[in-house]
Parts: sequence; structure tokens; C-alpha cells
Amino acid sequence: MTNHHLSIEQRCHLEAAFREIDGCKDIEKLRALTKQIITLQENEKSFAREAMQQVRKEIEAAAQKRFGFNWGQK
Repeated sequence: MTNHHLSIEQRCHLEAAFREIDGCKDIEKLRALTKQIITLQENEKSFAREAMQQVRKEIEAAAQKRFGFNWGQK
């Protein structure tokens, strides 16, 4: 899996997680870890989506104020 845009810190965290997974012999621990990873991923996507919606609202408000545009309103 290629991770083009990860910082060095993120790559280190990823490598540490991979080592923990590779060394784990306990299936219940692996299940719990997998659920935790999936939950974190979904939370990250939700945060990014909400942040983008907020940025879009701020850009639209600034454009409307500056240029009189009325995007998204009918």
C-alpha cells in the first residue's frame, strides 16, 4: 500500500502499528485493533467532510459579501 502524502511522523506511526499487528498472535486483540482502526478512519473521513463543508460555507459567505454572489440559494 502506497502512502504518498504522509508525513514522516505519520509513516512512523504506521510502521509501529504494522509491527504490532504483525507480532500479534491473539485473534481477539487483532479484532479489537481492526475495529479501532476502522472507527478512527471513519471519524477522520467525517471530520474532513465537515471541515470541507465549513470551508465551503465560509468561501460562499465571503464571495457573497464581496461580490454579491448568491450561491446555493434559489
